[in-house]
Amino acid sequence: MPTYGKHEGAKLFGAINYETGQVHHREEEKADVEAFIRFLQDLLAAYPIGKMAMILDNSRIHHATGLQPFLKEHPRLQLVFLPPYSPNLNPVERLWL
Repeated sequence: MPTYGKHEGAKLFGAINYETGQVHHREEEKADVEAFIRFLQDLLAAYPIGKMAMILDNSRIHHATGLQPFLKEHPRLQLVFLPPYSPNLNPVERLWL
């Protein structure tokens, strides 16, 4: 998306349901822990029962101390981290091309 004369970008969170291919996304003003928690809340609401495993890169917000209380509150949500520098292993990365 062209942004003439400015260095701008979109702050997007995205997830793909590996079984159905359904895409969930959320656009935010900032990519911070609070925004990530809002995205996780969206996913938990979309899938209200059962365990949920999320495959993630090693972004700081995915490991933030501020995220820990939310994860303790929602034990059915499991975060699985990819090895560093391996976006090719995460299917959601293909959405951003």
